[in-house]
Amino acid sequence: MINNLRKKLTITNMMATSIVLIVAIIIISFTVVTRLDAIRINNMQRALAYPLQGASQKDFAADFSDVVLVVYKDGQVDELLVGKNIKNDFIQTIFEDVHSIVESDESQGVTSLRLQYAKMQLPNGAYKIVFYDPTNSQSGIASLVFYIVIVLLVGMISYSVISMTLAHSAIIPIEESWKKQRQFVADASHELKTPLSVIMANTEIIASHPDDTVASQMKWIDNTLAETKRMASLVQDLLFLAKSDDGLKVEMSTTNLSHCVEECVLTSESLFYENRLLLESDIDTDIYIDGNEGQLKQLVTILLDNANKYTPTDGTIQLTLKSTNKSAILIVANDSNEVSREQVAHLFDRFYTLDTSRNKTKGGNGLGLSIAERIVQTHKGKITAEYKNGKMTFKATLPLSRKHK
Repeated sequence: MINNLRKKLTITNMMATSIVLIVAIIIISFTVVTRLDAIRINNMQRALAYPLQGASQKDFAADFSDVVLVVYKDGQVDELLVGKNIKNDFIQTIFEDVHSIVESDESQGVTSLRLQYAKMQLPNGAYKIVFYDPTNSQSGIASLVFYIVIVLLVGMISYSVISMTLAHSAIIPIEESWKKQRQFVADASHELKTPLSVIMANTEIIASHPDDTVASQMKWIDNTLAETKRMASLVQDLLFLAKSDDGLKVEMSTTNLSHCVEECVLTSESLFYENRLLLESDIDTDIYIDGNEGQLKQLVTILLDNANKYTPTDGTIQLTLKSTNKSAILIVANDSNEVSREQVAHLFDRFYTLDTSRNKTKGGNGLGLSIAERIVQTHKGKITAEYKNGKMTFKATLPLSRKHK
């Protein structure tokens, strides 16, 4: 699919550019030909008006290049003035047609030998005839056409190479997005398959003992309920990410981020105490941002839940919320086992988990940090992760509201 898209993009670009080039060349060629024709007509009219009295070949040749002026009187050529670019064979051709031109009623036209002419009768009965030699202009047009064709071919070849390169570069983000989407679908299918398999297995066990009491089947019922809740949570997270990818519009309003963080901390304290973890918080008051209160609370909850899962027993979690001149800075740091740079680089990838076994036992599905990143991006902020000196630190930077400023 990606290769076909790349080819179609390249071909479309080449066709569009070729059409533009061809149209431009046609316009240029038409303009040049029209201009040359106008020059021809002007030169022939000037030559017809050229004063014969005192005229010299030298002066005429200096004024005209592709014109021959003939004065025809008493059945013969009485005077001949030749432009500087006129060749002898052209003059010989003129003498073959001059008599028939005089006899013709046309004041201008083309001879049998395709020579362009214009004539006028003088008061003394003589005829002044101007012949135009198109050889030089035709040669110039031929050269112009030749160079235009060369430029067109070189341009098309060059652009085809450039277009292929640009198409490849343009497709890279789409290709990466396509790969991520395929991987996302595969991972989601795998994650949903596990609880569904457990639910099916438990249901089959219960169905195979129809005479047993509900109490005797509670082990399988509780297991099924747990997997159902896990699957519901996964579906909810998938739905959130899918809507976000589709450009979900979120209602924003001036929100007291300090209150949101304080509420999440109060809710989580009992859970940390139960798991023998120490939660320390330092929250500045009345920090306002333009945001969605529900999503901001979800962001804080995700970061605290992540810290709860990966902090060793008797470890410490530190949450701080401060503000600078332009931003609110939320930091959640926790004691952690060693995390490599490569692992840190993938923490915000969907379905990525550091410890699969621990993640399963604590109900995680590897989507929390992806959702956190998307929430921060929706609020025009930035979130980063860093492991240093035995601590895992997540830092979310969000722009302040005008009210706070």
